[in-house]
Amino acid sequence: MKNQYFSEICVPIQTPYGFKPAEKEQFDFTFDRKDRFIDYQIEIEGQDYDISLDDNGQWYFFTSFVCDSLDELKLSRQIFRPPYLENEELRLVDLMGNADIKPLYEGHDKAYGHALALTDNLSSVPAYRQAKLANYDGSDDPTIIKRIHYIENEYKGESTRLISGFETRSFATFTENEYYAKKIHLPNNARTYLKLFVYFSRYGTLPSQQMMPRFLANLWASAQSLNTAANPALYKQETIE
Repeated sequence: MKNQYFSEICVPIQTPYGFKPAEKEQFDFTFDRKDRFIDYQIEIEGQDYDISLDDNGQWYFFTSFVCDSLDELKLSRQIFRPPYLENEELRLVDLMGNADIKPLYEGHDKAYGHALALTDNLSSVPAYRQAKLANYDGSDDPTIIKRIHYIENEYKGESTRLISGFETRSFATFTENEYYAKKIHLPNNARTYLKLFVYFSRYGTLPSQQMMPRFLANLWASAQSLNTAANPALYKQETIE
């Protein structure tokens, strides 16, 4: 797990067909209302995948991938196949094509993404590598932004850092806590935080009154070029050497 990257993906899509109600789950109190996202499922080649409808009438397709490199992570959220990627494996493009799910083109050829990486020592991970994870950059992509914005927490001596991408429709979680990564983040927080991020990015408001989501929204706002509302007391910066 420590040599892999985990990519949680959300794609705005055109109205889908052939979906069914999701299995009943308890209301997620992260959100301030029950109807912010209504979840459904759609079957693709015998496997159920999640789709959601937000309270503004927009549909989304959700999935996740395990990636063995930054280059694979970068390609995991490609929603269209440009000519220069003609010979590359684009798992998300193929998956949606098999189900006739049509992405909504909004001038961007990539899905919203929330990446996860696990490390033994977060303080030893260079800032440029953390930036690549948050921005979904490949190994050979140039560094444009020379700093990272993040919030960090510590539990039983193990640190977890949430890092914002800069105008990339993405962010990342880097953690030393394997229990959190396996038992809490991947089953729950990866998707929940991504839903919050998508809603905040699209509508400029946060559908939650909880503390952690509000810290995250402040972090995301700090990395938006047209948003000056972020409070610098609520996030940290580190310069990329």
